[in-house]
Amino acid sequence: MGFIVYFLNTFPSPATLDPIFRLFTLISWKINSVKFENSPLEDILAREENQIVISPFIERVSVETLRGYTKIVLPLSCRNWSALNEIFEEKISLFKTYPLEYPPKKPLGGKFFVNERELVVLEKPPLGEENFYTCRGENLEEVVGKLLRDKGLTLATAESCTGGMVASSLVNVPGSSEYFIGSVVAYSNEVKEKLLGVKRETLDKWGAVSAQTAKEMAEGVKKLLGTDIGISTTGIAGPSGGTETKPVGLTYFGISFKKKTVTFKRVFHFDRNQNRISATYYLLFELFMFLREV
Repeated sequence: MGFIVYFLNTFPSPATLDPIFRLFTLISWKINSVKFENSPLEDILAREENQIVISPFIERVSVETLRGYTKIVLPLSCRNWSALNEIFEEKISLFKTYPLEYPPKKPLGGKFFVNERELVVLEKPPLGEENFYTCRGENLEEVVGKLLRDKGLTLATAESCTGGMVASSLVNVPGSSEYFIGSVVAYSNEVKEKLLGVKRETLDKWGAVSAQTAKEMAEGVKKLLGTDIGISTTGIAGPSGGTETKPVGLTYFGISFKKKTVTFKRVFHFDRNQNRISATYYLLFELFMFLREV
């Protein structure tokens, strides 16, 4: 995930830009592009993208989520960034109620910060606190791993469009070998059929990108690797391959536990890599919601 930096109603000097970009480097913000505009602030903030907006007419630091995107508004002078600097010094990280754009049905609104002690909700979002996955600043994969460990459950993944990204996220957590058993990256239909046991009739009738295939993938990897839970992804990451009925970004997911398998779908509207990242964390969030109830 990268940010677009907007310098609003200003064209700063190199002396002004240097400390700004040194700060971006220090806090590891990925900058996709830098733009200079004279548009109204509200028009820029309405754009569906992750943004950092800097202007001499902005007086205070603001960090918020809007429709799942991160919006950071800063005064031009670094001397006025004390609020932001305190956040980093205290190791408080920006916390989004939902990973990436999940769910896009309602504007999220609100401003959220998390530190090691408490969740600080500066403006309560329209959706309840049950949708927060942590109050201690952990990554989503850490929270999922803790739930798996606490419940004594094992997990395997079957991935197509995400290409192993779900598994990679899970093993980022130290000690994940206690609950994560393995993964099958079944990119081709042949692997889905021969290794995961997806029926040829399912692929012929419904296609690889379907709820039916996601269901059989999740069940198949659970059986293959002998785990308690199997999860799956299959979709069209893009930029090509979409149709009118199955657009680019369409992704199906499966979670199989005991004798029950649930499937769900989402359509992501980013580039290829961001679609894969979105699918990864969407599935992990759904797994988190699922694990809370078992």
